[in-house]
Order: sequence, then structure tokens, then C-alpha cells
Amino acid sequence: MTKRIQRWHLLELDHSRRGYILDGGSTVMEPCLVEPRWSRHEGVAVRGRAFATDSLLEGAALAARFREAIDAGGDSLEAATSVAATLEGFYAAVIDIDEETILVADGARSIPLYYASAGVVSDRGRIVRDAIDTDRDPVAESEFLLTRYVAGPETIWRGVLAIQPGEVVRLADGEIDRLTYRGYWPRGAAVDGEPPRRRLESALETALDRLERVAGGRPIVLPLSGGYDSRLLASALVARGRDVVAFTFGRSGHPDVEVSREVASRLGVRWEFLPYDESSWWEWYHGEVGRDYREQAFGGDALPFLAEVPALHRLLEAGRLPEDALYCPGHTVATPSERLPRFAAGAGEERLETGCGRFDTDSEVVDPSLEGLLGYVLDYHYTLWDADPALKRDAFASRISRILLGDRDITEIDGPASAAAAYERWEWRGRMATFTNGDLRAYDHAGLEWWLPLWDPAYVRAWERVPLEYRREKRLHAELAVERYRQVADVSSERAGLIDRTVSAADRHCALLRHTPVRQFTERDGQWDPPFLAPRNRWSKPGSHPLAWDGAVHPALRERLAEGRTFYALRVLSETGRLDLSDSHATLESPRFDRLLDVSADD
Repeated sequence: MTKRIQRWHLLELDHSRRGYILDGGSTVMEPCLVEPRWSRHEGVAVRGRAFATDSLLEGAALAARFREAIDAGGDSLEAATSVAATLEGFYAAVIDIDEETILVADGARSIPLYYASAGVVSDRGRIVRDAIDTDRDPVAESEFLLTRYVAGPETIWRGVLAIQPGEVVRLADGEIDRLTYRGYWPRGAAVDGEPPRRRLESALETALDRLERVAGGRPIVLPLSGGYDSRLLASALVARGRDVVAFTFGRSGHPDVEVSREVASRLGVRWEFLPYDESSWWEWYHGEVGRDYREQAFGGDALPFLAEVPALHRLLEAGRLPEDALYCPGHTVATPSERLPRFAAGAGEERLETGCGRFDTDSEVVDPSLEGLLGYVLDYHYTLWDADPALKRDAFASRISRILLGDRDITEIDGPASAAAAYERWEWRGRMATFTNGDLRAYDHAGLEWWLPLWDPAYVRAWERVPLEYRREKRLHAELAVERYRQVADVSSERAGLIDRTVSAADRHCALLRHTPVRQFTERDGQWDPPFLAPRNRWSKPGSHPLAWDGAVHPALRERLAEGRTFYALRVLSETGRLDLSDSHATLESPRFDRLLDVSADD
């Protein structure tokens, strides 16, 4: 076994190899935690905060909970798991004891940790990769190229693993042991006859109480979009009298921007907007800050979230956003529910418009079985590049099925309710905990503190108990958002329900004059026509995206792109070294998955 030492400081042998040293010719490993907010106490490093009953724990107090449990004796993995099961918040822990290292993730895996069986541990996947000097895993890399994330504990680097949500991992003697203390499997079961709406409202109040305790007297900053999630937070916090600052970004006229503008205006909250254009994306993406962010944020299991990063940095630099604030993205446990397919036994269910970036799930009816779910996931998620359907199924079927089922038997998926639960579980572990919650790395990179109120365990538990007909299209969550906004903003139900997918071009055209007229001569340089009114069916065309982020691609390369090829598709090529977005002479070819997948899914 690799020799261990009990030191926590960051060692740097050269620019790329961090987290290990050479001692007399042998490798000496230590947990290498780069992010500066880690706090150390008697061999335990922690980040974040967690509630234990009514106590808010952080720093030494949080670390001591784990230390005391380990010192009490018994199995170290079970001891750490028993503590984690009592905590509710957003945190991670690394416990270094004797010849063992134990890693702990919260239920959202808000803070990723990476490790290898040799005992290498870091909050940066690249450091683990360098330490074990590994090559790429063809199956995991192919999954990343097709989806922009790796669903499961693997990364694109062979032997480099990522902790999963609600999981505790022990590394000892080259072996890996895991326990999951908090899962996700929506049942929709009634609790003492309490209506689901009342239960969800109560859970929201618990989540907001916790948010306020974490924020203290600081302002709360929300990235405000045109959907329901951030609107729910903004409305509820305004109703509580909190100091709220909202910000958004993109092209003036974009549905997200104009609905956000209206919501902020009607709620009376300060709203900061950063316009995006192609030239600013080129400058930022290929500049030092953009390169540094992508280097830090990519752990090998998810493409770094990008949309708000330039806005965060530029608004902070201009003093338009407070640094001493708590930043609260609207990511929510309800999101997987909006991508539920229509199941064969529920084909007549009402279709709603509640989210952004959703799939057209009306296109087919899915059999509520493991096989039906497997086909749905492959058809709607593994699509950034073209791949032979049989090849995809052979390579990824067992990986997808493993996450859909968890420790359940295949016979437990026996109808729409259980099939929906399995799909939402897949999204929770496969997509939300990697790609979506990876958005938090943007706040880390900017040196900001954050919290996820709509992933609060109280809200998660309540959502798990919402019946399927009210989870579909995150219906009950959306209804709660509309009602809170209607009450606080004093608008009609129709206006309160307006979102980015339903706002008209006329509304978008007039929003600036209605809600922020003074900006007419600064935001659009006095132009009366907004620069962006393109319908959604044109957003995939080069130069037509509402975030303008394809401006990061060299114009000569962009001209050669096939219509419909997304910026995400190009970025996964760039992240794996297959394409230089700044190279005017770069050639663009679809990845050859028959070459990448040189092992079967059973190997």
C-alpha cells in the first residue's frame, strides 16, 4: 500500500502534478484539497455547512461531528455514514485516519470529490489523474461526448472516480467501500392525509428558514431566469422582507432576459443585466479567466457550466453585484420531473409548459419498464453526436440500468409510478449531481458563497411524496411559484404564469420600455428594435443563439458547421482535445464511437 502522511497543505512538484510527493523514490500520497474554503480539524477537512436538528454546523464544529464518531470506535465507514445521515445541508468531508481515508458527499453532491483506489484524493479530478498517471476510459469518454457528463462514479480517465450524491466512500489497502445513506426514489405516498400542496409549502418554508440562517444579514443574490424556479425563490424572499439582488445575462430581447426583467420589476428587486455578444464571448472564453475557469471546473465527469460565468465576473468587477452575499441558484429537485416521458398507461395526461430546455416528450409513448426507460434515456440524452443505436445500447445499457434501478430488482419497475421514480433517480444521480449542480463551480471560481434552497433535503423529501400527476412537468412546484409571485407582485394569474416559453414577441419587444425604460439609451445604445427576437427553431443556427456563446468558435470554423450542431457538442470535443475552437483551419469530424468503444459494456 502507498505510504500515507497526515498533512493537508498543497504540495506542488510542478505546474500540473499536485497532491503527491516523492520520498526516497516511493510515492507518498495525501488528500490534496485545492479550494481555499476547506477547514481542517484533527485530521478532518470539511467544506460547506449543514444543519443537525436546529444547529448550524460549519468549520471545526462540523469536522468534530465526524471526528467524534470515528473516535468512538466501531466500523469507520458506518460511523461516518451515521453522522452524514443526520446532517442536512451542502457540504463535503474528507476524514484522514491511520491507513484509511473516508469521503462524504451531501445529497446533492454539491461539492465534488475525486479519488483512486491507490488512496489519492482531491477536489480536482485532474490532480488524481496526474497522480496515478492514467489514460482515458473509452466507454466513459464516449458517454461524455454524447451527453456532456458521465452518469455514475466513473470519469473520462480510467481509475479516477467521483463521489456520488448521498454517498460515503472509504479507501483502505487499495480497496474501495461505499455506502449510500440518502437516495432518491419518488413514491407519491400520502402522509397522514396531508395535501401535497400543503406539504410542499411547509417544506419550502423550512428551506427558506435555513437559507436565511445561512445568509444572516447578507443580501441574497439570485440568477433570475424566465422560468419558475428562481421566480419562486425571489417571490418568497421578497415576501419575507429580504434584501434580494437579481441578475441575468444574454441578448436583450431573449425570452429569459425579458421575463426576468419583468419579474424583477414587479417584485421591486434590484436587477442587474449583462448583455452578451459574440465578440465578448471570444474575448472571455479564450482569455486567461475563461481558460482558468475551465481548467479548474472540469473534473472529468461533467462539462463545466458556462452560461453565467462571464456575467458573474464582469458584474462583480464593475461593483454591480455584492461580493459579501449568499448566491442561490434556482436548481431544484423538481427539474427531473419536467423531463418525464409519457408512459403507455398515462398517454392522456395533460401537457403543461413549465420549463426551459426540455425535450419534446410528446413525440412518443414510452413503455413503463426498464427496457422502455433505457430506450428513452438513450434517445433523448445521448444525442450530442450521431452514433449507431445498437452501438450505444451495447455500450451504455448496463450503465444506465445500474442507475435507474439502484439496489432494486427489475421487477419493481411495473407501471408509470415506479418507471417515473426510476427515471427521476437516473436524472438525480446521472445528470443533476454532475452537470447541473456543477454550476456551483462558477461561484467557487469567483470566490463567492452559495446555497441551494430548492435542493434542501426538506424540499427533496416533500417532492418525493408528490403524486406523479402533480410531479409531471413539475406541476405542483410551478403552481406554487405562480401563486407566490401572483400574491407578492399583485398581478393576474395569467401574467403570473408567463414564462420564457410562453412570452410573446410583442412582450419581448416592449419589455425594456415597460420595466426599465431608462436603460433604453445604455443597454441598446438607443436602438428601438431589440437585437434578438429569433424564434426557438432558429437558435441552433450559427450566430443565432440567445446567449451568443457560439462567438467563442472561430468564424471560419463556424461557417463549416452543420446546422443543428450545438455549442455543447463542440465543447465536449474541445475538452477532450479533439477540436481547438480558436483554430480557423480546424477540421470538424463526428467522433468515431466504433473506435472509441473498443471494450464492451460488460468488460
